[in-house]
Amino acid sequence: MRDEVVNLGYLEGLDPIELIAFPSFLIVILVWSNYISSKKKKLYPEYRYYTLGLAAKMFGAIAFCWVYTYYYKGGDTISYFESARAFVNLLLDDPSKFSTVYFSAPSQENMYLFSGKTGYPWGYMYFDKKTFWVIRIVTPFVFLGAKSYLLSTMWMALFAYSGIWKLFQLFVRYYPQMQKLFFFSVLLLPSAVFWGSGMLKDTITLSGTCWFIYSFHEFFISKKDRVKNGIVLIVAFIVIFSIKPYIIIALLPGAIIWNFYSKILLIKSKFLRYSAIPFSMTMAVLLGYLFLSSVVGFSFETLLEEAVIKQTDLKREAYQGNSFDIGTYDATFLGALGVSGPALVAGLFRPFIWDTKNVVMLLSGLENSIILVMLIIVLWRKRIFGVFRYIFDHPLVFFCITYSLIFSLIIGLSTSNFGALVRFKIAFLPMFVSAIMVMYYYSGNRKYLNSKKN
Repeated sequence: MRDEVVNLGYLEGLDPIELIAFPSFLIVILVWSNYISSKKKKLYPEYRYYTLGLAAKMFGAIAFCWVYTYYYKGGDTISYFESARAFVNLLLDDPSKFSTVYFSAPSQENMYLFSGKTGYPWGYMYFDKKTFWVIRIVTPFVFLGAKSYLLSTMWMALFAYSGIWKLFQLFVRYYPQMQKLFFFSVLLLPSAVFWGSGMLKDTITLSGTCWFIYSFHEFFISKKDRVKNGIVLIVAFIVIFSIKPYIIIALLPGAIIWNFYSKILLIKSKFLRYSAIPFSMTMAVLLGYLFLSSVVGFSFETLLEEAVIKQTDLKREAYQGNSFDIGTYDATFLGALGVSGPALVAGLFRPFIWDTKNVVMLLSGLENSIILVMLIIVLWRKRIFGVFRYIFDHPLVFFCITYSLIFSLIIGLSTSNFGALVRFKIAFLPMFVSAIMVMYYYSGNRKYLNSKKN
């Protein structure tokens, strides 16, 4: 056994013990999930999909580990694992030192508490507040996984599944006749299954976003178990904002409208009702901006400056061949507005099939093509104004579309690398695809269309 733990930034391969242990671990998880499913599906029919969805999540975690170990041969996921491994080693070596490092802000003094025996977290991750949050969250899973990359990732995927399952249940509650469609759009969406099951920021923020949406609905709209759901909502907000604050920026406007939607629907005049929505949307954006700027110091100018810097960085020669260009813009509102069209298209639908240059991107390109075709069919069936009217009449769909558009615009403005883009998109894709599924289903449902005419 080596006296020192060395971080390489890559794995030489999955340990034979991991490969022997993971089938047993997988069997235990699936047996347990099948027990949960059989126990609850009598009262909640959607639980017939619980085990299938979890199996897909576990498959995504295994595939993710395999790809990053043998295909990419490294990446941020390995650095997160190695950093969290150092924390686990410190916990086992000296719990008091671990508590000091784990619960304190990053500092050079705390870095000295690690040693060659424990290994060191990667400096560029430890000293960055956002990635340090990820290390904190990953550490318990590395402990549970006995410092195995594969088993730790599977543990993380198991816990992350709770959020995506809650989103599935929420859609089923609104549209129970569409369970099978939501099974594909929420639980089996290829991008979310793969990128949302690994040891990455995106796995945490996707699950956190799903929990935020579900607990927001329960607290403000259904008004159920307000203490429990209020705590979950606060925790989800803190986790998301600490890692990717722009997700909160995208969530708040639609969430505020969603909360007041029942009052808007009480307006008898259709003209006044539809006029109230854009007015409320504007007020929601202003309220959200005031809240973020006053409480957490958010600045729209800072956001644009960071977006320009990130986009410029991702255009570097090192990323050539896997990049795209929406055009150069200034870090101002008018500058961003000038490229908002291509940024929105990129955030929602790229990479296109002809943009892809490897198998992983090709799968994303095929997925985007299917989504785009479905949206075109909806637009053709309902026409533009019909689609807008349908969105305004369905609060959950309205929220999902609003959130997806704002989020896709933000990542379209700040990202010019396809590899980063496909990962970032999973935070809104299940909501966006499910909203399109709803419109696709009802735009072709004759009974529904006839009832609306009558």
